[in-house]
Amino acid sequence: MLLYNMILSLIKNENTTFKPLILPIVLLAIAVNPYTESLEFHYPAIYMISHYLVYFSGIFVGYKYFKGDEISLALGLIPPILWHLPYFFALGAAFTTYRVILEITLLIGGILAGSSIKYVKFYLKVTLFALWMLGDSALAIIFIVSSPIYSNVAYNFSPYPPSSLPIAGVTMFIAMNVFLGYVIAKYIKGIVG
Repeated sequence: MLLYNMILSLIKNENTTFKPLILPIVLLAIAVNPYTESLEFHYPAIYMISHYLVYFSGIFVGYKYFKGDEISLALGLIPPILWHLPYFFALGAAFTTYRVILEITLLIGGILAGSSIKYVKFYLKVTLFALWMLGDSALAIIFIVSSPIYSNVAYNFSPYPPSSLPIAGVTMFIAMNVFLGYVIAKYIKGIVG
């Protein structure tokens, strides 16, 4: 209902321009297409990068077009947390039906989270950003040490052997650092003017 009301207000706004949708559409096209989807069944690094692309596409759309609050932020954080728990991670990696649900919920979660970025307090933004960096760093380390909890050792339906996980962890560190650099540059630009 919350997302429905947000979309209705967007449609009713006559000043809405859809040019900012180009970037999210490109990111979604990269992440959600038959070729990428087929690779995700074999390469956890591509699976993780696709998660980032889908969720950040949603964040961008939510930020540009909607006005949210702490409730939409909290709801928007549920999908990325849920889909990175080992069992749900394996389900999305192994089965197309769950992958579709994963991508839809990550996109909606991103929209909900993005809609609240302008409207929540700075300390909350910093806290959530730090928690994201901490959580993804922990997950990247688990991948790098080839922990079996995210592999077909723990869930026999998972397509990923432990040996395929380290490159996903390294890829996550690179993606996080690129995004961290972007956020710091935007923050400094905002201070300097």
